[in-house]
Amino acid sequence: MSKNNDITFTRPEFDAALSTWGKNRDVCSGPDAVKAAGHLHLPRLNPSDTSEANNQRNESYLARAVFYAIAANTKQGLQGMAFRRDPTLELPENNKMEYLKTNADGAGTSIYQQSQQSLESVLEVGRDGLYVDYAKEGNQAIILRYLAENIINWRTKRINGRNKLILVVLRECVEEEDGYGFKDVIQYRELRMEDHRFMVRVWRPTGEGKAQKYVAGEPYYPKPFGAEHWDEIPFIFIGAQDNNPDIDRAPLEALISINLGHYRNSADYEDSVHFCGQIQPWISGLSEEWRDWLEEKGVKFGSRNPMLLPPKGAMGMAQGQPNMIAKEAMDDKKAYMIALGARLIEQNGAVKTATQASGEQASGTSILGICCSNVSEAYTVAVMWCARYLGIKELDAINYAITKEFLPKGADANVINAIVAAWQSGAVPTLDMIRSLQKMDIIDPAADPAAILDILNTQGPNFLGDSNENDERAA
Repeated sequence: MSKNNDITFTRPEFDAALSTWGKNRDVCSGPDAVKAAGHLHLPRLNPSDTSEANNQRNESYLARAVFYAIAANTKQGLQGMAFRRDPTLELPENNKMEYLKTNADGAGTSIYQQSQQSLESVLEVGRDGLYVDYAKEGNQAIILRYLAENIINWRTKRINGRNKLILVVLRECVEEEDGYGFKDVIQYRELRMEDHRFMVRVWRPTGEGKAQKYVAGEPYYPKPFGAEHWDEIPFIFIGAQDNNPDIDRAPLEALISINLGHYRNSADYEDSVHFCGQIQPWISGLSEEWRDWLEEKGVKFGSRNPMLLPPKGAMGMAQGQPNMIAKEAMDDKKAYMIALGARLIEQNGAVKTATQASGEQASGTSILGICCSNVSEAYTVAVMWCARYLGIKELDAINYAITKEFLPKGADANVINAIVAAWQSGAVPTLDMIRSLQKMDIIDPAADPAAILDILNTQGPNFLGDSNENDERAA
């Protein structure tokens, strides 16, 4: 069978990006993953020398290297900034999709947790994917997330003036019972537009070894509630630049490359420290007889082991001069990583004005803001597809949003007074006043403005205490 007719066919750009994605995943996972990859991320010393001695030296070279989890810490910091507030999920006024808040994928993962995982993947490799399916058992539409490495093939076509997906092939790993244990089986899910109808087909392996091939199961045609078929594939890519099928560069890619360079410098530095730190004893003035005698009897060092030497003999210790070139290269990369946004590598105790902090936030989080917008847009579309499966028509009421206010805003008393004065004069509606105070963290940002307004309307005045007490004080 031609490779082009094989369901396992992968697009050339996918193949080109796969090794980079693997490198990024390892670096963003931390030291254990990088060390487990062995010399994949650390060059071998004398690679043409396959002797046991050189193999042992390379193992020691790898073991002594220190990997600093700079990219991983930066990624976690960016995620923490994006999710310092819970994302907002706006749904139509019914409870048919409330389950998404606690179980979006049918396996117990909430939409909030799933979107965190998607943002993490976008930061690491610049790509993720969402597929919306229907689970008949619970009468629920579910959102399934796919890593970039499992979206192996796709194709688009210009239809009615816009590019539409007409094919997506997803790699899936499923567990099958194997006695008391289990085995992982790779299968492929084909999402295809066929005669303007959305069709799904699952390909399962048959045979073993070289004789193994994949056979397609019976196709089925999912359809939204009240419709004959889907006129699109309910799958959406999430990218670092936009949500089209093109592969984007990872936002952390530059930092990851410098982090690996820092790791290699660290390996050279630690190897140099080990080599230069070993003291080499030397002895001069020996005759051949004395040399042979010392070689036969051996030499002991220490304060309680006198060294017997012939007349005019001498003994001393030699130590290599420290090699600071690798250390200087590490320091240079450290400074560059700080400039790239790895602020967690060191604590900066400098006092900054609010204007300076705000300016640094704007420049440092603009890429993060784009990623959050892309994830928010993708999940909004996915929830709309869920609504179509369930027969919910109020699609305009659906919205999912991750906050782009990554740092708390300082509460300026003058600004608060101006907002309240404008509200009291009738220049600003009450709901706008509430939303403004929510943005400044004066009022809980997650609270419903309408609910807050209802509380304000029912609690009555409460400025100086109970009104009767105020009357008594006035008298």
